Amino acid sequence: MKNRTFVCNLLKKIQYICTVNTSDKTSMLLEMLSEMRRHLSADDIRAGLPECKDQAADISPLYGEWSALRHVERRQLERISELDSDIQRMEPWGDFPMANVDQLAQQGQRLAFWSCTRTVFDAHRREWSDSYQAELISERNGVCYFVTVTPQGADFVLTDAKSVQVAPSPVSTLLTLQTKAKDSLRQTRVRMGDFSMQHYREVEAALHLSDTLRLPEDRLLIVRYLRVFVRKIKQIFISNGNKQQKTERQ
Repeated sequence: MKNRTFVCNLLKKIQYICTVNTSDKTSMLLEMLSEMRRHLSADDIRAGLPECKDQAADISPLYGEWSALRHVERRQLERISELDSDIQRMEPWGDFPMANVDQLAQQGQRLAFWSCTRTVFDAHRREWSDSYQAELISERNGVCYFVTVTPQGADFVLTDAKSVQVAPSPVSTLLTLQTKAKDSLRQTRVRMGDFSMQHYREVEAALHLSDTLRLPEDRLLIVRYLRVFVRKIKQIFISNGNKQQKTERQ
């Protein structure tokens, strides 16, 4: 009897979700609830979340707070991605003093960054060194990374080399910025977790849902009940079909 009641309640929830008014507000709250769920751990769920005290409360302020947190998280993720890209680009240059770019510019000189194969660099090394003050910075997997210093406005092209766009900071500085950015992201996600624990039930109530938090072991139990339920439904249809066939024969 208890199992039958559980399945009936589950089916009612499924029916509501399938027939709920998919307005913009409902869609936004459903997405918000899903995002909040990802910030709750199994321990959080087992410990229990605060119940909703006012089922009719306006949820708009909570949605605004959550959107603000999501915006901060998104910006921090973008910043970390940018730093990852900059670090990857700057690895061949290590802690090259990027301040030299501005210092040389003030002196009317242009510092440029290049890459080419080892074979090409060896073939042009003396020429590039005499004409453009070329200096090798590093070599990785058969690729040479080097700089040139030329007067501002000088029109020249190293036809056998590739111009490289570098980040404005050396690798050590970028790594420090990356660490700080990741720490900030962790703090933001802690705030998102705290917010989710405090307000999950309120958003749930605004959607006329209840007990949507299920641990993996709960999900397995639901799957088992659904399988039993489906088998019973099939048996009923088969039984009714057989009865109908017997009636038609008579």
